[in-house]
Amino acid sequence: MTFISESSEPNSNVLNFLSGGGEMGERIRAFNWNTTSLGCINTWPQSLLTTVSIVLNSKFPMFIWWGDELIQFYNDAYRPSLGNEGKHPVALGQKGVDCWQEIWPVIKPLIDRVLQGESTWSEDQLIPIYRNGQMQDVYWTFGYSPVYIEGGIIGGVLVVCTETTNMVQNLKKIEESENKLRFAIDAAELGTWDYDPVKNTFDGNERLKDWFGLLPVSEIDLSLALAVISEEERPDVIKAITRALDYSSGGVYNVTYTIINPVSKEERIVNAKGRAWFNDQKEAYRFNGTLQDVTTEVIARELNEEIQDQIRFAGDRLQLALDAGEIGYYELLIESDEMDCNNQYKKIFGFSEEHQPTYKEFTSKIVAKDIAVRNKAIKKAMEGGGIYNAEYRVEHSNGEIRWVKSFGKAMFDDAHKPFKLIGMILDITEHKQFAEELSKQVRQRTTELKQTNADLLQFAHVASHDLKEPVRKVKIFTNRIKEEFKPLIPEKGHLYLDKILHSTDRMISMIEGVLTYSTLSDLSQAMGKIDLNEIIINIKKDLEILIDEKEATITTDKLPVIQGVPVLIYQLFYNLINNALKFSKTDEASQIAITYARENVSGIEYEKLTITDNGIGFSEEDVEKMFDAFIRLNSKDKYEGTGLGLALCKKIVDRHNGIIFANGVKDIGAVFTILLPLNTIKS
Repeated sequence: MTFISESSEPNSNVLNFLSGGGEMGERIRAFNWNTTSLGCINTWPQSLLTTVSIVLNSKFPMFIWWGDELIQFYNDAYRPSLGNEGKHPVALGQKGVDCWQEIWPVIKPLIDRVLQGESTWSEDQLIPIYRNGQMQDVYWTFGYSPVYIEGGIIGGVLVVCTETTNMVQNLKKIEESENKLRFAIDAAELGTWDYDPVKNTFDGNERLKDWFGLLPVSEIDLSLALAVISEEERPDVIKAITRALDYSSGGVYNVTYTIINPVSKEERIVNAKGRAWFNDQKEAYRFNGTLQDVTTEVIARELNEEIQDQIRFAGDRLQLALDAGEIGYYELLIESDEMDCNNQYKKIFGFSEEHQPTYKEFTSKIVAKDIAVRNKAIKKAMEGGGIYNAEYRVEHSNGEIRWVKSFGKAMFDDAHKPFKLIGMILDITEHKQFAEELSKQVRQRTTELKQTNADLLQFAHVASHDLKEPVRKVKIFTNRIKEEFKPLIPEKGHLYLDKILHSTDRMISMIEGVLTYSTLSDLSQAMGKIDLNEIIINIKKDLEILIDEKEATITTDKLPVIQGVPVLIYQLFYNLINNALKFSKTDEASQIAITYARENVSGIEYEKLTITDNGIGFSEEDVEKMFDAFIRLNSKDKYEGTGLGLALCKKIVDRHNGIIFANGVKDIGAVFTILLPLNTIKS
């Protein structure tokens, strides 16, 4: 709805009607509305003037969208929600879609519902907006209501809202604090208790009840809990409770005692800490706290000397392990460069056991080209923490170059400043030499294997090519015998000759299959753009007779243009469609569907093509072996073939760096799926 302006200046009656309203009232009265579809204020409908007046004089945050373009108004109470930078004051008189681009998909459906006459209400809804120079998560409680103009038409949307971001965030902080408290209690394995002095009832968490051997009921009598405390210490505990419940004590409760589980008879030493809470009459109305199992601490104090002995013994064993493994060990004080190390560390660098070298002397032994590697590893550990690990060369005192592996970590003080490096070092020269020799042998064997594979492929090609000629002659002369001596040959002889011809045809087919299979590894074949739609059209022409025989229907999506070797891609789809026709049902017309989609797998974009048929299908246990060479899943007497078709398909797809897999159900049909990456050909 567009209102035509008759005058560029609002008259006094309108200004009086829109009087007040603070800063936003002044802005609305001063705004050049002729630049919007609303036109001059003088032409506005009374309903708009009334609504704007209500909004301006309200202390509650309000907002208006008006007209077809959803022109915007808002009051002073709403303005803080727009932030210090960004939308205010530009939002005044602005189109809604221009102002709220970041959330338009969220709020536009709500606006549309209101423009149809429906009011909305939402509480604490997260609607991020752009303000203060950035996107911010903002929570709102708001209602959208239609505003009717003359004639019962909806002219705009009134928004009554309040920002609840602080409230929601505070509730989240409270919930987070409660979760942290529960986690801390669980992590510290504390029992918690709560005593009601008025009702004389006592409650605790599951851990505390388990310690006291109490049933997991909601509340229990305090006397049942006191009965579990050892007889010698029970009077002291009762005295401590009585003192805490006395207002003059400040309510502080701290006592250590032993409890004896009445079921398991297990003794446990606990430290109880708590506080009593008092009302205005200085009467205790609540008494709660925590219970910590300190049994291990008491035992630890008693066994401290034994533990110290074990530590010293462990140190001796560590030293023995270092000596046996010829491992060098050192500690370096970073500030002073003071260094302490064992004899093996000295030995690796070529120093005598009597000599006490400085840190500078050790680093001077590192080969100059490797110093940066070692320093980078240590710097990373000192800056980010964690283990450093580096391999570098050192020059032994006798001039020999040795490889070492150094690893350790930086120690940090309370200010998170590194003050010490501790580490170990191993001489890995022999290991390096062995690895280098092994790598050399692997490269040599790999070269030999590649040559062997090439020779085998060449042999397969030559052998297959040479075999075709004698087989072809067998077929030719068998046909001559059959035709020239036809009257002389009995019926049974013709049957035998047909079997020979059938066998020679199969032999030729297998030889051609082997030839094709052996040439698929030839990386020199030309790559180019392939229109799969043309490929399918040509295959339909080549298989026209078989398609007619099977009364087949082949439907296809609009297929893509891909990169690949044309002759191989043709062979791939020819084999799959030919298979679908060959293995169709005898009592049902063959239906083949070829579909296309784009699919992302592990971050790689693929062209996904599926060929679905309603043929004889196959069982799930056949899936894994069906792509192997010379594997047949069906009788060769009933279904012709070499057993190379699907093996060729897999090799072609592999050649194009793709994936092929099959799914099928016996007597229902089969689905072959091909995934070809956008950059499909192997280098």
